[in-house]
Amino acid sequence: MWRLLAAVAMLGLAAPTAGAVDAGTSPRVLERVILMRHGIRSPTKAPADLARYASDPWPSWPVPPGQLTDHGRDTLRSLGGRLSQDLRDAGLPHDSCKGEVRVIADSTARNQASAVALLAGLSPGCAPVYQAFPVGQDDPLFRGAAAGDDDDGGGIQAAAIDTQILQTLAVLQQVLLDCHDDACIARAKAGGKQVLLGGDAAKALKTAGSLSENIMLGYAEGMPAAQYGWGRLDAAGVARLIGLHNASFRLAHATPAASRPRGGTMLAYVTATLAQAAAQPTSAKTLVPSGTRVLVLLGHDTDLAAQAGLLGLDWHEATRGDDYPPGGALVYDLVQTSTGKAVRLAVVMPTLNALRAGNMTAAGALVRQVLAQPACGGVTLCPVDRFVAVAASAAGSAVSAHAGDEPVVKP
Repeated sequence: MWRLLAAVAMLGLAAPTAGAVDAGTSPRVLERVILMRHGIRSPTKAPADLARYASDPWPSWPVPPGQLTDHGRDTLRSLGGRLSQDLRDAGLPHDSCKGEVRVIADSTARNQASAVALLAGLSPGCAPVYQAFPVGQDDPLFRGAAAGDDDDGGGIQAAAIDTQILQTLAVLQQVLLDCHDDACIARAKAGGKQVLLGGDAAKALKTAGSLSENIMLGYAEGMPAAQYGWGRLDAAGVARLIGLHNASFRLAHATPAASRPRGGTMLAYVTATLAQAAAQPTSAKTLVPSGTRVLVLLGHDTDLAAQAGLLGLDWHEATRGDDYPPGGALVYDLVQTSTGKAVRLAVVMPTLNALRAGNMTAAGALVRQVLAQPACGGVTLCPVDRFVAVAASAAGSAVSAHAGDEPVVKP
């Protein structure tokens, strides 16, 4: 089995460039917008639909396809407690009972259940209040102009698929069928199985990204190895296979143009919200009233990938596992430095082992990484006027209406 070295990447500050902001000693956070993926869910397809890819029965789940599990709720509740402490540490308000933290969730049932669980951990004993459109009604803030499943990797260019990806595809095929040689592939096809090798590499990677994520979700749910990998996979193997999901999303969102249909609207509204707090002019409306300092957007892995593609962000760390895990977040901070206001971007990602344990308050459960911003010259602190201009160019002009119009939900 494969060994995965546990390590945390330390990000060095880029050399100053034109337009950079001096960080001074300790930038003060003025406003924080957190784009977070929902919690641990079941696969969006039923086990019977997934069975055509594997030689053994696909594991059953305790909830219908695409729904948040009880373990997912417990993990989000734990993450809410950790978020409360992190907001305190940053000098930010943290009491959702007083309306100090606004939460907007996508309209899927799993996202709304995630909002309830997160708020229960953030402010225990307080009735959860968040914003969301009714289940089944598309929300342009999260969907933009894109269509398709949340797990849709979009268009992938076969030429971008390298040897490492192909090797990992073979590993996944081995896990699914318990073999991957030519004779095995022929037998699987004759038996009506769908195979990943020997055909269109781009299509195979898109499918493999979804299948590898389903295996990861079984691991994160706490299933025994006999279920999440049919006894053919250990924790390090799960971390290796999820690289196919990472690669499919990274290649599908490799450019701003590819990411704009899904993420352009969200970037425009997030930028307007940050600009309002910085007293900067903006053409888009904001997501929160003036004076609100913390906003959580509960979206999907596709939303995180789209923002990365729009802004040219790269937070992949080979030893960490999933780039878009349940509960993983991209954090936009408006900060005050010694020389002015700037936008700082960071990711905060639960490790796969922390998701399996369901404890987000344990040491090492979350890995935080401040990001260089290529569109702003590679600095980690982008002057707010420069960030507004960069984001406007990336988002484009086709910004969907009615984002931010989500009604208040009081379960």
